[in-house]
Amino acid sequence: MITLGFLTVQAEHEIIYATKLAKRAADFGIKIIRFCPTDIEPASLSIEGRLYDSSKDQWVIKKTELPSFIYDRCFYQNNSLSPKSRPIVQWLKSNPNITFLGMGLPNKGEVYEAIKKHSTLSAYLPPTEKIANSIQIIDYLRKQEKCVLKPLNGSGGRGIILLELYSKKVDLTYHHGKNKQTKSFYSLKELESFCHSLMQKQSYLVQPLLQLKDSSGYPFDIRYLLQKNEHGKWTFKGDGVRRGYKGSFLSNLASGGEYISYQDWAATLTPFQKVVFEDEIKTILEELPPYLDKTFPSLFELGIDIGVSDDSCIWLLDINSKPGRQIILKNEAHKQKDEIYEAPLKYCRYLADKQETKDIRS
Repeated sequence: MITLGFLTVQAEHEIIYATKLAKRAADFGIKIIRFCPTDIEPASLSIEGRLYDSSKDQWVIKKTELPSFIYDRCFYQNNSLSPKSRPIVQWLKSNPNITFLGMGLPNKGEVYEAIKKHSTLSAYLPPTEKIANSIQIIDYLRKQEKCVLKPLNGSGGRGIILLELYSKKVDLTYHHGKNKQTKSFYSLKELESFCHSLMQKQSYLVQPLLQLKDSSGYPFDIRYLLQKNEHGKWTFKGDGVRRGYKGSFLSNLASGGEYISYQDWAATLTPFQKVVFEDEIKTILEELPPYLDKTFPSLFELGIDIGVSDDSCIWLLDINSKPGRQIILKNEAHKQKDEIYEAPLKYCRYLADKQETKDIRS
């Protein structure tokens, strides 16, 4: 039986998702073991993980060898475990005896530079600059008056900052969970000093503030989930619209956003707008995944976030190689939910069979 490791930074992270997989795993000749990078014993290359026991419907502690296949669901945040975990995961990825379902994407800057080289997809990218120093932020703000700073390695809307230049002050707005916080600066020198301190902690990209609001004035974006199937081919798994609250500049669920169905949002478009929009989305969803697959190491799944500005321009806002499923599962029928939970198992089986065939031939 194949062992698939479900890897997370914190032991209880995504336990519901892991359990959904584990309950289905035996049907594919797979057993699931949950573990963290810090659970690895370097000397013996063994782990103390948590193995799902279907007879008891619970996870039991189990000491075992490193699994041959790993599903990486590590999210690195501002906690004590993240800096310890990241290098261990990189070490695991370099182990020739371990196969990751997906190697993940690099930072947002590298992904942006790669897509910028694509003749079709580049047209959907918002103008983006990597910030080299705090003066660059001030110069950019002077020209644009409103801009957004995005962490190079951020996800889920965390760490995104809105800057707005007024005649006598600059407002800096960010989200702390669902709560929006605003700090005002009354001189550019004061703001520059703050930005300098900010950049000591992490790197940022800067973009103009796009007017991504629906007809009622709510910020929104559309999430598309794609996963590889049992034949290693990209398949569309679902979509959903995330809508923030009025006065917010983010639509992420973690930042107070809510779910509405794609069908409800699409009903606000004219027939012509809908045809044009869906034709462009078809182009993006057909061309982007295989292009990223060729450009970066192997991928398994992608969450693609699309924005539509008030002038009907379509923008490729973000691409996540460790997407959440909450927005998709809210909208999908029971059968489709099963497919989403079975996808990692089917793809793991595909990789194992492919590896076995290769070993036989060699």
